[in-house]
Amino acid sequence: MGKKVLFLLTLAALTTFSVFYVVDGMQAYSRYQQSSLANEEHCGGQSPVRVCVRSPQAVFSAFYPSYVAKQSPLFTILYSSSSPMTLLVSVSINKFSQVQTQTVNATATMQAIPFIPAFQDQALYNLTQEENTSLHVQVKNTHTQEYYVNDIPIILHSRWLMQWIPANRLQIAAWVTPDDRAIAQLLKHAVTHLPDEQAPAPPGMVGYNNATSQQVIDQVDAIYDALRLDYHMQYVQSTVPYSASGGGNSTGLENIKLPAEVLQQGNGMCVELTTLMAAAVERIGLHAEIIVIPGHAFLGVALDGNNTQFAYWDTVDVNNNVAADSANIAADNLYKQNMQKRTLIDVIVVSTARDAHVGPMF
Repeated sequence: MGKKVLFLLTLAALTTFSVFYVVDGMQAYSRYQQSSLANEEHCGGQSPVRVCVRSPQAVFSAFYPSYVAKQSPLFTILYSSSSPMTLLVSVSINKFSQVQTQTVNATATMQAIPFIPAFQDQALYNLTQEENTSLHVQVKNTHTQEYYVNDIPIILHSRWLMQWIPANRLQIAAWVTPDDRAIAQLLKHAVTHLPDEQAPAPPGMVGYNNATSQQVIDQVDAIYDALRLDYHMQYVQSTVPYSASGGGNSTGLENIKLPAEVLQQGNGMCVELTTLMAAAVERIGLHAEIIVIPGHAFLGVALDGNNTQFAYWDTVDVNNNVAADSANIAADNLYKQNMQKRTLIDVIVVSTARDAHVGPMF
């Protein structure tokens, strides 16, 4: 009886281990498949030339301007030739980018060269839905003889689409667009609300120039009140899918409208209204940051040019006719509460993103 029990226990343990091994193996294979899909390799070429193209299957178009600014190697061309020759390598994204051509000297040793072609005027602005297109790659010699030509399928995600993962955290600053004419118009409205602030109110949207901490707060209050009173802005409830582990859902995807679009539509969710206010704040020279807590985002503004003290604004009550000074007090408390509970997911400083070449999308 003892041997039989021991045998059954051993069998159960082996079965459990086998199931775990199979499940873990399947998960590992799934992870491998996902990672391999992220960057595929396409090889070919006519003798004596050999070419391999490394290209992602999909690109977040909202991130593309920063890729260009940083010269990120989004696409990589590997090349070699058993007979040394000069090659012209051209890369472009159909209906989206310009053609980028580089001259290389091919030898028997495989070499690599990165490509990130600049996008065409208006191509990014018009990209408000997912588009199936192709990466066109052409390799020829100086006598125009082709050795490789390929149109590799690629998906361009809408410029509205943000992927909330830590690696992309600074990319949200692309939605902060201080140079947009709609932001200039918002500030014209905001100036009219400055006299409503307690004396001595700032003489205008002066940023940090000779402004006290209270006068910095007054300027942001005026922007908030302009949204509330002049634009009759409505807050739309939505959850920010970003967590400390990298995303509230499996992909952390969220469509985010640009500030000008939010102003035109008269409504926006928390992150849209936060980037809108951040754009106005940045335009007048103040330093903005985007605070992310579980499911929500709100604005932080430095009260001096050294970023030593901040005040906060939450747009959640903009459609409840809550005045800016009350929204400011509530947001200050919200920040303190999340600091105490250690539930701050991220603090994204717009100036840090700018230093990392994440400029305004437009």
